[in-house]
Amino acid sequence: MVSSAQAREKYDQLVDRYEEIFFYVGDTGRRLIEFAAPPPGSRVLDVGAGRGAVTRAALALGCSVTAIDASPKMIERLVEDHPEVTGVAMDAAHLDFTAGSFDLATAGFVVQILDEPAVVLAEVHRVLAPGGTVALSLETQSVGRLGWFQELTLEFFAPATSEPVSPPPADTEASPGPMTHDRLDALLAETGFLDIERAPVEMPVPIADPPALWDWLMPRGLAEIQETLPADRRAEFRTRFLQGAQTMHDDGGITLDFAATLHRARRP
Repeated sequence: MVSSAQAREKYDQLVDRYEEIFFYVGDTGRRLIEFAAPPPGSRVLDVGAGRGAVTRAALALGCSVTAIDASPKMIERLVEDHPEVTGVAMDAAHLDFTAGSFDLATAGFVVQILDEPAVVLAEVHRVLAPGGTVALSLETQSVGRLGWFQELTLEFFAPATSEPVSPPPADTEASPGPMTHDRLDALLAETGFLDIERAPVEMPVPIADPPALWDWLMPRGLAEIQETLPADRRAEFRTRFLQGAQTMHDDGGITLDFAATLHRARRP
């Protein structure tokens, strides 16, 4: 989880490349609004709006949208693109709106980066009108066939330790760790939401060959982490990466299996 200050700094830097790097947000934003199904004229609060993937889909249905984000630059660019949107830089844990102000609150790929998701959900519950809907998307974290890449990055970048690392415990309400769909549904119920539903979204991305996988990952964090290595280790890392990717390519092709869940619930 990250603090609001960390999120603001990160997304301010990504404002020009956000939907290029996070390629799946546009399509998932549209699907999230379809899942929420707001009628025309609905008052929508888009939390963590980014460059406007969910906002655009809501506007297309004739909704009135208020977009908030921790990143002032994201909001500035969003309002430039869509002047009809009310855009405000705001901390999602402290929503500056009166109770019952909205018919629908959305958050596309936001809950998994919050340091206090329960606090944000409580605020969302407060600003929704009775009978209002919350709709959230959550990225599903799975290594899948990229297990070799995880092992390679651990070998090159994890700090050395003399003690074996125990696997994390299974996800429970008492154990910390990445947000899961079960935990998110439990948080929604604890916050007081009813009629909780969810739906899966699959987003496979085929990659042509090992060099293409390297090029695809570079602007998505690989460039930054490899720069932390000395030149000889950096060259070794790239060689080993291409070898691992070639094995994956020969064993059924390179496909990145991104997935998400959509969550919907009602405020009583």
